[in-house]
Amino acid sequence: MMKLILYLTLIWTFSNTAEALQCWTGNVTNPVLKTCNSTHLCGSMATHVIENGMTSEFTQRWCLPSPPYTLGDHHYSHSLGSTVVAQFVRVCNKDGCNTGYIPYPGVLKKNNLQCFACEDRSSAVCDKTVQCVGEQDRCMNVTAGDEKGIAYHSFGCVSTNLCEALFYLEVWTKLPKLLSEPKCCGSSLCNSAWSVKLNVIPLLFGLITLIVY
Repeated sequence: MMKLILYLTLIWTFSNTAEALQCWTGNVTNPVLKTCNSTHLCGSMATHVIENGMTSEFTQRWCLPSPPYTLGDHHYSHSLGSTVVAQFVRVCNKDGCNTGYIPYPGVLKKNNLQCFACEDRSSAVCDKTVQCVGEQDRCMNVTAGDEKGIAYHSFGCVSTNLCEALFYLEVWTKLPKLLSEPKCCGSSLCNSAWSVKLNVIPLLFGLITLIVY
């Protein structure tokens, strides 16, 4: 009986021990091969940003946490006021697999959803309405806090998968601490137009660069 228990224990141990991947990290011009955490996958991200009418695009490669990321191709998107961000993410699980060209997201067409958002980062009341685009199928609001204990809110349109990933991304990126569970709803203007403090930075702005430490 003891031998059987030992045998089953060894099987469980080996089956739950994952070898850490080596993934390319950084931008496409100067990537570095890095040994990742054993729970991470390799990923490439092509990001398209429209901010105040100006468009920019960049590609990055990272060790991505699993969850929320899973193998395959994924599209993430959010709109906050005058900023629209769309990402195409390709995730793989072999050493150095996150190399080569990946396409940028195409032009996002308007859909039938509208959400409350802030006029700009210093808005005292977030009562502006924004038109959601592409796969943005949810309105979102969330409360976060900075290192000084100041609480603020973020509003806008998000894709469902991004709303579900917020908890994990708080830990992985330089996002502020979430003070409430992100609330996402699927009907127009369902995210309340709360008042916010002056001189704040939108919570999801950090998702544009996805800086990892």
